[in-house]
Amino acid sequence: MHAFVYTLSILLTITAPILFAVLLRRRFRAPWLLFGIGTLTFIGSQVVHLPLNNLLTNIGILPEASAQQENLWRSAIVLGLTAGLCEELARAVGFYFLKRFRKFEDGFMAGLGHGGVEAMILVGILSAGSIAQFFALRNTDLNSLGLTAEQLTYLSGQMQLFSLSPLRGFTMLAERLMAMTLHVSLSMLVFYAFQKKKWIFVPIAILYHALADMIAVAAAMTINDTLWVELILLVIAVPGIVWLVWYWRMEAKTTMIPRLPVEWGLFWQSIRKEWIQLWRTKMVLVVIGVFALFGIMSPLLAHFMPEIFGSIEGAEMFKDLIPEPSVADATGQYIKNISQFGFLIAILVGMGRVSGEKEKGITEMILHKPLPRWAYIVSKFVVQAVVYSFAFIVAGLFAYGYTWYLFGEISLPAFAVMNGLLLLWLLCFVAVTTLASTIANSMGAAAGISLGGAVVLMLTAQIPKYGAISPQALMGWASIVGKDLTVSLQSSNFTALGAAVVFIILCMVWAVGLFEQQEI
Repeated sequence: MHAFVYTLSILLTITAPILFAVLLRRRFRAPWLLFGIGTLTFIGSQVVHLPLNNLLTNIGILPEASAQQENLWRSAIVLGLTAGLCEELARAVGFYFLKRFRKFEDGFMAGLGHGGVEAMILVGILSAGSIAQFFALRNTDLNSLGLTAEQLTYLSGQMQLFSLSPLRGFTMLAERLMAMTLHVSLSMLVFYAFQKKKWIFVPIAILYHALADMIAVAAAMTINDTLWVELILLVIAVPGIVWLVWYWRMEAKTTMIPRLPVEWGLFWQSIRKEWIQLWRTKMVLVVIGVFALFGIMSPLLAHFMPEIFGSIEGAEMFKDLIPEPSVADATGQYIKNISQFGFLIAILVGMGRVSGEKEKGITEMILHKPLPRWAYIVSKFVVQAVVYSFAFIVAGLFAYGYTWYLFGEISLPAFAVMNGLLLLWLLCFVAVTTLASTIANSMGAAAGISLGGAVVLMLTAQIPKYGAISPQALMGWASIVGKDLTVSLQSSNFTALGAAVVFIILCMVWAVGLFEQQEI
């Protein structure tokens, strides 16, 4: 029950910002670009915020993490001020450059993006990985881990979650919803300063943010019961909620439009159009055929590798050096083929989905139907995801059957999990290619941007300390599952799993946001 509640809470936290943005757009035409800008202001603020905290720690202004409990108020004040300064000034920079967007809903949408991406990162990525490790240690003697007394005390406290009601898992969701509300109110304070040119509201936002974070830090360090901490956060958010209600009554009703009709019917028609197009161009059969070839050739190549070396003139001596092939060799070869060619297939298939139609003038005809721009972009990703899902099913069936026949019994659940991780990894490149194709006006430019984005995404796994957070780290998890043929929480990487989901969502948000601003 704990696992179900925490999983549901994490999924709701990731999707809540998008759902709120969709609801906002039904009564206003706030562009998705502003949601994307909101995500950018948060990420940009953290690029300054985290090094700033490290600098203040090094020069002694901010106490070390181990000493923050003893220096409670100094830690709370410094952490609050740095958060307020970095995040509110980042919002101010964002609104400074967004001079065309000065309606109430514009600031609201940017605030949702800022607070939403924070929720996605903190809960969908970081908390997901931490909670998975807690579940992995559930039946482990913590004293056997060789931890320091301080680490053991902290971990023991965290493991108490299993002795509490499973419903406590929803406290993560509740805390992020309150934080999101606070971020929206802070965003509206800064936005109001630019809309009305009353610049005093920028320092007001900084001080409010600093005070809120200061109280939150102090409460988290001194109160053990998370429910009381959440209640304090709610009290902190009340002034911001009052401000939002007042601002809403003053501004929102003047820009509210009749409720937009449900556009899902048009979305499904767009999906149908994309599927027919891929089918008629034989792209569906090509992708499935290539993946089927991966599934067939991988176990065969692993099994006959010694014979292949033995048949090469001059290489007979190496035949005896090759270990006897095993199931792990077959799955390893399968993963290697997918990793080497999968992202290239995603680029070749997806690079012209948007840019090619813009180049040929097809997009203009389609959008005059009228088709919502979000449906046009999202349908292209969804159909490609469906095609690759079918391709992995076919490849997996072939690889599983040949591996069973050549090497013996193989765990079907582990093999299915391995393929699921590979599929999610590949969908990250599909999202990158969709975004690149949206940005570019020609297939050549889309191919170049896609390839560059794919290379950057793969290189993120090599970043010291943070490589395990990258979606590329899913490939490492899949390799472990394929080698051990077991699914173990100890070797899992739910942080990378959450990062992949968040990465795909953000790519699609930016693709839709940019496409809405393009003149077709």
